[in-house]
Amino acid sequence: MHEVIMPKLGLTMESGKIEKWHKKEGDKVEEGDILFEVMTDKVSLEVESYNSGILRKILKVEGDEVPVTEPVAYIGEKDEKIPDTPSETPAGDIKTDVSVTAAVSGEEKSSAATEPSADTAGANSIAKDPEAADGRIKISPLARKIAGEKNIDINTVKGSGPRGRIVKEDIDKILADVKKADTSEQRIKISPLARKTAKDIGIDWKTERIPGSGPGGRIIKEDIVAYNKGRVKAVPLGAEVSGSMRIRSSVKLEGIRKVIAQRMSLSKSTIPHIVLNAKADATNLMQFREQLKEGVLKKHEVKITFTDLILKATALALRDNIEINSSFQGDDYIIYEDVNVGMAISIDEGLIVPTIFSCDNLEIVDIARKRIDLIGKARSSKLALEEIQGGTFTVTNLGMFGIRNFSAIINPPQAAILAVGEIYEEPAVINGGKIGIRSFMDLSVSCDHRIIDGAVGARFLQNIVELIENPAMLVI
Repeated sequence: MHEVIMPKLGLTMESGKIEKWHKKEGDKVEEGDILFEVMTDKVSLEVESYNSGILRKILKVEGDEVPVTEPVAYIGEKDEKIPDTPSETPAGDIKTDVSVTAAVSGEEKSSAATEPSADTAGANSIAKDPEAADGRIKISPLARKIAGEKNIDINTVKGSGPRGRIVKEDIDKILADVKKADTSEQRIKISPLARKTAKDIGIDWKTERIPGSGPGGRIIKEDIVAYNKGRVKAVPLGAEVSGSMRIRSSVKLEGIRKVIAQRMSLSKSTIPHIVLNAKADATNLMQFREQLKEGVLKKHEVKITFTDLILKATALALRDNIEINSSFQGDDYIIYEDVNVGMAISIDEGLIVPTIFSCDNLEIVDIARKRIDLIGKARSSKLALEEIQGGTFTVTNLGMFGIRNFSAIINPPQAAILAVGEIYEEPAVINGGKIGIRSFMDLSVSCDHRIIDGAVGARFLQNIVELIENPAMLVI
């Protein structure tokens, strides 16, 4: 019997939402067939089967949010017994079955292999046998499942099984100890999962009267969810709930939006930003684009935008100011050889930053093609994992929204980000003291001040200004 699990696709992934099953129970499955689609905290991916057989049972349906490494289905022979729990099949006989169409980058594989954590321990999408690698937590499938359901941190559990392996009895003992110690909660019967759900939603199950539908009137997860739905209905949108404040809606962050919130909070709380501003005369850049636009469109069927020119200028400036193309991780100041520029793209779910690799070595028309391809994939949720990893710098452009200037938040673990505003006209002194109308563009670079000094950032920004004002240098 092959156990299909929710794969861990990156070190930050904690769970995935099943968007669509491509197979139904009873269907024949061949190795390489697409089983289901999963929405991670970054992209939507198709998950393939490692093995052939019959899809005997689907454990998680479309719309379910599933923690990584948790079983979602079983594949086996037609008459093979379906385990009620993962423990019914001996640990050595349960084979994890998952492959993802988007390959995890070599860098990510290396990190996953050398930096095991509670999340990656037992992550069968990376290591088939979670007990085979030194330093990984040894735990039986059933014990892992129960620990996940009861919200128990397996890092704190001492295993009593062979070679210190955590078994079901170890988890049961912790649950029993908690039950004995928590005498104040014995009056209200509530499952650990229901308790966790109530905490996540913001329900105080100790003070609010929640009817239980479980054995002996025990409150279970479904009771919390049902109670919350009734509570939301009882407060109409727009109704006054606290003082003069009226709530239109309240939604728990998830997916990409949740990751954005976490990463931006991490960036602002741990990275001291130094923000440098400059104004570039974009008159020549506008003329340069006009000269390129028609010829490139006719020959290559690609429309050149100002974003393409900015990406090229940024990549060249990074190559000449390589200290900016860097990262500060732990105690290490890392300078990257490859200039991989991330391009911030707004999508319905929030913001995503796909990568244009070796951007400094690409021609402008190739950058334009890549930009068009990445934007299309981003807005149709078709970006592959490798297309959103490996960036060494990010460019974000709000000029198309009429924003003149703004300061961007660094995209960790990168060390800097360039913010680009709109092109606007303004009187300027030209040609020996005469006043004329010129086009300008405001630029702002935010740098990690722990490793990038103001003078270093200033030289980099001035280099970009020089390229914008002398755009012929972009094709030399």
